[in-house]
Amino acid sequence: MTENKVFKIGRLRLIEDFPIALHTSFVTKSTFPEIEKDGPDITSMFQFYRQRGFVEFGSSRSTLNAIFPTFFERDILQCSSLIPLLQVESLCRDKRSNQVLEHTVIIYRSDCFTYVI
Repeated sequence: MTENKVFKIGRLRLIEDFPIALHTSFVTKSTFPEIEKDGPDITSMFQFYRQRGFVEFGSSRSTLNAIFPTFFERDILQCSSLIPLLQVESLCRDKRSNQVLEHTVIIYRSDCFTYVI
């Protein structure tokens, strides 16, 4: 069995220094051998992919869940336990090869957005 390291890269999204969303990407070392070195400096996954030749992206079916924040999420998003969060989970793929680039989990504060469906 071949082992493949998975790296977790998190980005906190702020508006006027106020946290509104937490983006977490899971990428494999086999897909991005330099991820261990480059990971701490990544602010945009799409920019990171473009720099490595992946220019068109698509996503698999997304899953949307309404959740209540964990202690960690309350701390990082500066919200109470009663503020519902919206969690969106999906895979990001390279459109040309259909290769999975990342598994993404994004958590949004529900009190900071208006959603149009």
